[in-house]
Amino acid sequence: MKELQDYNYEQGIIDQIELMDKIRFENPLKTIELACEFKKIAEKNSDINLMGYADFYIADAYLTLGEFDNAINYFNKAAREFDAVDNIYKRGGCLNSLGILYATRGEIVYSLDNFKEAASLAEKSKDDFVAALAYENYAEISDNIKDSNISMEYAMKAYKHILKCNQNPRQKTIEIIILTTLAKLYYRFGLFDDTKKKIDQIEDIVRKHPDEKLCVDFYITKLIYTNKVSSSKEEKEVCLKEAVKAYYDTEYKVDYFLYIFDFLHFLKRTDRKDILLALVEDFDESVKGMDFPYIQTRILDFKISLYDEEKDKDKLYKELIRYRRYNNSYKMLTTNSIRKYISIQNSLEDSKRANELLKEQVGIDELTGLSNRWRLSSKVEALLTRAVTEKKNYAVEMLDIDHFKQINDENGHHVGDLCLIIVATALKAIESNDIYCFRYGGDEFLIFYLGYSDEKILEMANNLRDSILEMSELRDLPYVYISQGICSGIPEKKSKVWDYSSKADTAMYSAKRGLGKHIKLVNCTE
Repeated sequence: MKELQDYNYEQGIIDQIELMDKIRFENPLKTIELACEFKKIAEKNSDINLMGYADFYIADAYLTLGEFDNAINYFNKAAREFDAVDNIYKRGGCLNSLGILYATRGEIVYSLDNFKEAASLAEKSKDDFVAALAYENYAEISDNIKDSNISMEYAMKAYKHILKCNQNPRQKTIEIIILTTLAKLYYRFGLFDDTKKKIDQIEDIVRKHPDEKLCVDFYITKLIYTNKVSSSKEEKEVCLKEAVKAYYDTEYKVDYFLYIFDFLHFLKRTDRKDILLALVEDFDESVKGMDFPYIQTRILDFKISLYDEEKDKDKLYKELIRYRRYNNSYKMLTTNSIRKYISIQNSLEDSKRANELLKEQVGIDELTGLSNRWRLSSKVEALLTRAVTEKKNYAVEMLDIDHFKQINDENGHHVGDLCLIIVATALKAIESNDIYCFRYGGDEFLIFYLGYSDEKILEMANNLRDSILEMSELRDLPYVYISQGICSGIPEKKSKVWDYSSKADTAMYSAKRGLGKHIKLVNCTE
């Protein structure tokens, strides 16, 4: 693995990383086992970079297993660790993965945020491959919300970068993906000659590189184009059969959900109910039991429209009940708000005023009302500077909800959201000029203290835990227990926020022993 060459690791360490990379998709459980053992070695050697590799492969394995809350948690941890050691390549990989995860969950703002940051890092480090991935993903999501101009701009950037990656073994695979996106966009703009050129270019790559395989996204794009420009019924039917076969041959259909929705609408528009009814049921079944309320809600919305036209009242009623359940667990962002976000985000380089407006709009977590990571950096750095200048104690507390995934699975995500709101309410009650609280992501929260003794911090931590539990009882919700890790001490000039937050994170996970009363405080010098 090329990126490991800069770290002078022993061959045994490199072999372990390469093994995890090799088996992460085919044997995710074994990957988690190996990564946990690998992390013990990294922690023993205080090697933050290796901790990042361990958490990255744990996250990737959870992603393969469909445990997306765990995947997001570990990708975030890995991103923080890689950031601390300036491993830009792997941090970019984490951000790209997080962007994809957030997109499939319908959290579009977080998705675009991660892709944009990954692209910025890649440009800074001149990593063309990571840049190509980030720009391609950004283009896909922009097209999903019907902002084709931005989508075209980023797809062209992606193509420019991937052409520079001749030495990367995945170059042709990603080039085909980007060319498929460009073909789709040219079609949207009515540039049918350019669409045809991209389709021909893709097929030429596959002819020259037989190991490369065409996927369902290509066949759907080719089908929609052919149906528009061809007068041959036979040619149209051949393309349709290819697309249907590619769909049913696709193992992870959720990876292509945007194209599959295009396919469903195409089949409905062309009145191919002979194919549509079975295919939409299959797509619905493929995401059942997964944590994708955004995709599941969109599927149900389509099915409701379909069964309403068919006058099938029994099926319509059944899907309306399911739709209500999924819709309660997910509040879809409006297209207008996302477009506004993109418009502001893409003027950052040229407009300081737009930058401040963006931070004002997205600096607050929508669900909890707490500050989010957009506001995290500036506030906590200022607090640390005060602690150094005034020689005061500085502390960071990381906390999360115990068994949060179980709460979601057993009660629904709307109940999980209420539990997060309870935690946020308790945190808002303790905020002051010397205490800052943030929602870091998922069910993780951060508290930063200035000028409080260890004894006072522990007292406040216990009161916080009791307050959260009491509110959950009063509101007839599942008992909300939290685990808390705290790192405290008077900082020096060379001290960094990471020194505290990483130790608080480790302390939180080592504090988990069951339910309740999980508080561990460590000194920053330990």
